[in-house]
This record gives sequence, C-alpha cells and structure tokens, in this order.
Amino acid sequence: MKFPPVGFTFPPEAGYPLESHQATYYMLETHYNYPDYTYDFSPFYRKNLSKQQRNMNIKSRDETADPPPEDSEPRSNGDEDLADDADDSIAMEQQMVDNSGLKLYYTHKLRQHDAGVLSVGLDPNWRHIIPPRQANVISQGHCIGACTQRAFPRDGINIFAVMSRTHLIGRQVKLRQIRGNQELQPIMRDTNIDPSYQDYRRLTVPTRVLPGDSLVAECIYDSSSRKSITLGGMTTREEICIILTLYYPRQRELTSCHSLPSLPTVLHSLGIEELAS
Repeated sequence: MKFPPVGFTFPPEAGYPLESHQATYYMLETHYNYPDYTYDFSPFYRKNLSKQQRNMNIKSRDETADPPPEDSEPRSNGDEDLADDADDSIAMEQQMVDNSGLKLYYTHKLRQHDAGVLSVGLDPNWRHIIPPRQANVISQGHCIGACTQRAFPRDGINIFAVMSRTHLIGRQVKLRQIRGNQELQPIMRDTNIDPSYQDYRRLTVPTRVLPGDSLVAECIYDSSSRKSITLGGMTTREEICIILTLYYPRQRELTSCHSLPSLPTVLHSLGIEELAS
C-alpha cells in the first residue's frame, strides 16, 4: 500500500528543538511488518554470514571440523562472491523494496515555545489482554492527575496534534480529559481506525491541559476474528493502545505516562487464585 507524500507543519508559535549543543546524531528507527510468516530468510542470512566469514578469514564450524584434504586445489571465491551478490540483489529487489523517507525542515530563527511529545496509554505488555471472539473490547490507559500535577507547568500545556496507535484489531480511539470530578470534551476521537495510517493530525484548536488533570487513552477492539487471546506488545500480531501528543511548552519530567493492570488483577481475571512457588 502506497500513501501520497504528506507533510506536518507545526503551529507558528511552536517548534521542536533539535538541541544541537547536546546531540550530534539523530537515529531514525523503522519497524517493518512482513505478513507472510511462512517465508524463511535463513538461507539469505547464512549465505551472507558465510561471505563475511570468508572476507574476514574466519572458519566456520563445518570447516573447522572437517578441513579439506591437502592435495586439493585452491579455489578462488571471486566468481562465487559475484554470483552471490547478483543473486542477493535480485532476491532483495523481488522480496523487499523500500523507498520511504523523511525530510525535516529546520530554522535558526526560534519560535516562541519549544514543543514536546507526551505518550499516553497502556504500556505494551502481555498484561494487556484482549479476549477472543468479542466485537467490542474496551482498554484504557491512564495518566493520573498526580503525574500531571508534578510535571506540568502552572499554566498547563497546550496539545495541538495527536497520533493514535493500535494494531490490526483496533477500531476506535479516544483521548479523554478529566478535571476534578468533571469529564471535559474528548481531546480527540477517531471512530474509524486504520492501522496503516500513522501520522500526526493537527487539532482545530489546541487543548489546554492543566496540572492535576487526568488523561485517559481509550481503545476499542474487535477480536471477532481471533481464536485465542491477544496480548499487548510491539509486534503487529499483538496489540497496543497509545496516543502520542504534541504540545507546548515542553516540560522535561514526563514524556511517557502509561498504566498497566497489576499482576493480581490479571490473575484474578483469568481465574487464577494462587501461583505455585
């Protein structure tokens, strides 16, 4: 599936600080999902490992255990390496083609506020359990008021963009805001989740979140097609419930505000009363 190039622009009052005086390099981490689990990449890896061993004059276990006879003629690996490289190039072009990329535009003219990223949701962990054969399963990750009270500045933060994250069975996502005993309007709500679309979306108007406010990431899943339980985790077959927010002004004490069911809660839900030592 190909998506047209899109761009995300920060509001004129905020920008993300690169902090070149602290960081020399930035790393881009890309996660790939290969849906054909039957494909075996091991021959490709073994072939390349063998070439690396030859280039470094490292004998493999087989060569060490059974050396060639002394009267055998020496063999050049040059033609073999060229053939292997050609085969690898063809295989890579046929199996994996990736021309995705990222362009960043920066300026030395700083804006009024530094922007930050705050992740709210459930910690990706096996304790996040989704039962099978259910059309509507609700999971919630809480960023409690005690955390925001400690981390946020006195005037609060302004959330101006969000990106929701679920995997294959996620259907709806909502970011709720609670102040005291009153629930305010949701900061964001998406009733038609597409796990292949992962991008920040600007809010029409930034939402102010004050110290002491609670944030709740709520995800709804449809596990009707699953025959067994789905656990939380980072792989596509597992599930997550995370909402990434862009906000200003940036604070440094809180970047991830995740919750997780306690182990006794999980055991009780599974009908386990006691664990053997």
